[in-house]
Amino acid sequence: MTQENEKEPSKLTLLLLDDENDILSALKRLLRKDYTIVAFSEGQQALDYLQDHSVDLIMSDMRMPNMDGAEFLAKSRDIQSEPMRLLLTGYSDMESTIKAINDGGIYTYIGKPWDNDGLKLTLQKAADHYNLRKEAKQLSANLLAANQELEDFNKSLEQKVSDRTKALEASKQKLQNSLKTQKSLLQDVLEMMSSTIEYRTGVGAGHIRRVALHCRAVAVHLEFDDAQCRHIYLSALLHEIGKVGLSDDVLKHSGVGADDANDALDAHPVIGAEIVGRVKRFAVLTENIRHQSENFDGTGVPDHLKAEDIPVGARIIRVVKDFDHLIAGKDNQHRMSIKDAKSWLMTRHNLWYDKTIIDAFFAILADRQSDSEDMEYSVGIEGLKVGDTLLEDVVLNGNVMIKEGQQINEAVIKKLSDYEIDNNVKLTLFVT
Repeated sequence: MTQENEKEPSKLTLLLLDDENDILSALKRLLRKDYTIVAFSEGQQALDYLQDHSVDLIMSDMRMPNMDGAEFLAKSRDIQSEPMRLLLTGYSDMESTIKAINDGGIYTYIGKPWDNDGLKLTLQKAADHYNLRKEAKQLSANLLAANQELEDFNKSLEQKVSDRTKALEASKQKLQNSLKTQKSLLQDVLEMMSSTIEYRTGVGAGHIRRVALHCRAVAVHLEFDDAQCRHIYLSALLHEIGKVGLSDDVLKHSGVGADDANDALDAHPVIGAEIVGRVKRFAVLTENIRHQSENFDGTGVPDHLKAEDIPVGARIIRVVKDFDHLIAGKDNQHRMSIKDAKSWLMTRHNLWYDKTIIDAFFAILADRQSDSEDMEYSVGIEGLKVGDTLLEDVVLNGNVMIKEGQQINEAVIKKLSDYEIDNNVKLTLFVT
């Protein structure tokens, strides 16, 4: 084996095999400027070299003793498949050359005697083809690596997104639990305040809650948005908070149609609005509370607002609270039947009350339809339905006739109807 100087980075390595040293010398002189040359005169030596060294191009003579070029190139392919293989052959060896091309994966052959320029051009084409194939392989490897990197990145991103989603879900759940707790606490506080107001003012148990539920139902019936419905409901829960500070004597004369000259009684909505307004969160409720005693025709208090100038929540509270007082007010010695209370309100529509609100309220009482599962209704005997549940004891002549919580059946309805006929009275019941 003979070898030129060390391989230069810019040159491809060309392995030459020929059993004639003169031909090897001629080829080295011709090609040493363009390639790093390793030359062998024995096929086995060349194969041994290929076991430990990489080459880019292989050019072998066809006719050689012991191992011809076709066999050598075929065996070299088993050792290194990447190099471009070329065959030097005479025209008399064409049949063997074709076989070598088929079996040895030979790029092309060069006929003897060769033309120097032609040989160099053929080798250059083989070198270009090799470089292109090598670049393509490298690009493919780079693409594969990039795809793998992208896949790994996507997996990492998916994991991060999954982790972030879980964290957000946990945070959302925590926030929802916190809001639920706050709402529950707020509801408990409001119910405690309502109970305090009921206890201080002497109104019947459940009066304020019932008024609030009916006010919300009217707002829903009129298709107000959720926020407005809730504001009206909360305003109704707190609409009598201003009465807490009134004297017992003033409270005795409160109710629908009370003496207009009673300045203290007239002032309770204003006082209530001021109390509620001190809680920033409840500031939106103050107008509904302040103007609950305004008359639709402008003759009410405290500011003599008229018609649409009166906040709609205040107009709803006015209708519902007055109706409830007429049929169930604890301090009302002249309670009315539901039918008479409806007639009483209708005679004052567009004077004290907004007729649109009255119509909506009466529609709810008649249809008994609400989006709230805890809705309460005031009904007469004719409005009772089998399956209704009583919310308050039915007390007749000082005796409890039917206890709170009992479910209405046909027998109970007949018993109550007979009582009305025998005593010439009209009963009002509260059911859910």
